[in-house]
Amino acid sequence: MELRKVFVDVTAKFSREGGVKPLSLVWEDGRTLLVDRVKAVQNAPARVSALLPVRYTCVILGKERWLYYEPEKERWFVEAHD
Repeated sequence: MELRKVFVDVTAKFSREGGVKPLSLVWEDGRTLLVDRVKAVQNAPARVSALLPVRYTCVILGKERWLYYEPEKERWFVEAHD
């Protein structure tokens, strides 16, 4: 099974200290999914091609998922199986 990037719209909270916390994302079928919790934030490579992304380990719909932010392109994505 091959992975692909799915670009998503994200609603995030930006703190005055410079932190970013994703609150929800809009999946490719139009559903809005709430981020229940952010467990970790780190610079980590994606399994798909990406420019130095920041990986957010999130709990969405009760499951741990990775949400990536590419600062240079100012866009968010998740990895999905074809």
